[in-house]
Amino acid sequence: MKRIFGIILLILTLTTLSIYAQTKTESKPKKNLETKQQKEQEQKAQLKEKKNNEKITDKKAEKKKKRYQKKPVKRTELKKIDTKSKSKKVIFDTPEHKKRKYKKSYKHVPYKKKKIVQEIHYHNPIQYHYTVPARYIYRGLWIRIYIDYDNGFYFYNGYPYYVYHNVLHRYSDDDPGEFDLVDSYTDKVYATFYGNCLRQSYDRCAEIRDILNEEAEDYRYFCAERFEYDPEYHYGWDPDDYPDWYWY
Repeated sequence: MKRIFGIILLILTLTTLSIYAQTKTESKPKKNLETKQQKEQEQKAQLKEKKNNEKITDKKAEKKKKRYQKKPVKRTELKKIDTKSKSKKVIFDTPEHKKRKYKKSYKHVPYKKKKIVQEIHYHNPIQYHYTVPARYIYRGLWIRIYIDYDNGFYFYNGYPYYVYHNVLHRYSDDDPGEFDLVDSYTDKVYATFYGNCLRQSYDRCAEIRDILNEEAEDYRYFCAERFEYDPEYHYGWDPDDYPDWYWY
């Protein structure tokens, strides 16, 4: 009897194990199928999100392109002026660079007082150029002395100046001199202005400078006195120390 009972128990155990093994084997493919479907759904969601991001990026790029698109520059006929080289012309194609904020409202207004009485005189431009530190000689060619003053006429250290964009320009009624109108994009001289004195030269230069800058919608052109270098004079500095100077 015990033997029969043992055989029955063994058969039941084997049957149970067989059923359990079969159930586990069948559940694996089902689980794998669910995992595969889940991955496919995730991939679809990622692809959809990527497409949406690309659309947003394209819209932003299009807006940016429209914002920075060049506007055509209107040309204005300029007054005839005497220059050293009549072949010099304005280059209207501007390079890509960040422009300073241009204010159309400001234009040069010549000083109204008929006669300026000054304490210091330089009867020859080079006498003044001897006094200019090297750090104020732009490219070794033009004098650009910076000062924290607003635009307008000033006496500075007993000498008359006209300030434009924090740069001093000699503005004497008595002292001779000339001003170059310089294209800051190319460092080329557009015109050189002469007068009976520095005041006349600067007024003529500033008038054309403002016209050109208004066309370019930028402070592209500037007036500057050309620096005269005297090789026999001891300046206290060496041109070889300034490799960015054009005549180095």
